[in-house]
Amino acid sequence: MSKTINILITIDTDAVKKHYQNPSQDSTEPTGIAHNYGFMVATGTVINSGQGTGDLNITALVGDNLRAFATSGSNNFEDGVLLYGMPKFSGDQVLSEFQYQNFTKSTVIPNSTTTPLPAKTADYVFWFYEADVIKAGQEGYRVQFGLYTRSQTTGEPELYGYFEWDPTIIVAG
Repeated sequence: MSKTINILITIDTDAVKKHYQNPSQDSTEPTGIAHNYGFMVATGTVINSGQGTGDLNITALVGDNLRAFATSGSNNFEDGVLLYGMPKFSGDQVLSEFQYQNFTKSTVIPNSTTTPLPAKTADYVFWFYEADVIKAGQEGYRVQFGLYTRSQTTGEPELYGYFEWDPTIIVAG
């Protein structure tokens, strides 16, 4: 039976900014980062190794659906992470091309600025990258993201740079 595999990608944006002070401003040529600056957690599948690391290795089956989400683990209030690509770079083509998806749906929010309960609902835009598992094999792919920091003068998010690293997925036959 086919399933949806969710992968939460968390970036240590403080460490990325500290160690990569002159990153690429070209989304087609992102700066490569060490695997210890990104952390991935998957649900809905078999974890071979690397849960909570930048080297997550999962097993999926043909027909499964993969959804990837990204966030800042350092300070999501000031630093934003926008996942923009997950292209294949080695091995078999086991995943279809990733497509950006967004859906507006109601979610729970705190009741007020002083008390969270009882929760209220509000519309929220949920976004993720999605691909189908199309073939058995092993694929190396790149996780590409833009890092945005809040401007000290305008208070608006500004591009800090584009980055990537390269995990793997294994698809059973």
